[in-house]
Amino acid sequence: MSHRRALRFSNVTCPICGSKEVARDDQKGDLICTNCGHIITRKDTRAVGKFEVAQLLKREGMLSFSQLGEMTGSSEDRLYQVLQNMVNMGHLNEIQGRYSLTKRGSRWYRQRLGQEWGY
Repeated sequence: MSHRRALRFSNVTCPICGSKEVARDDQKGDLICTNCGHIITRKDTRAVGKFEVAQLLKREGMLSFSQLGEMTGSSEDRLYQVLQNMVNMGHLNEIQGRYSLTKRGSRWYRQRLGQEWGY
């Protein structure tokens, strides 16, 4: 896995030093002042990706929508979009409100995991 942080600059001002050089850490969901290092907690939920959903399902087996929402910390609409996209791609099965990886989804996950590890 890559240990690099995905930082994007935001239009927020730091409450400590007043700097406008505030970056958003998408992995942790925080805002970080690049001037003084103060961590500003973000009010909205963080983004969730297909890889993270696949990782949880691979580890835990079948999970419901609410369980995935709790584990990812994502908003319902963002999570729903990712899940629908994965179902449409054939990576997920939805059975009685619970999601699981298909064989195709498991292969995709292993391929992505190999890319993360540099294989």
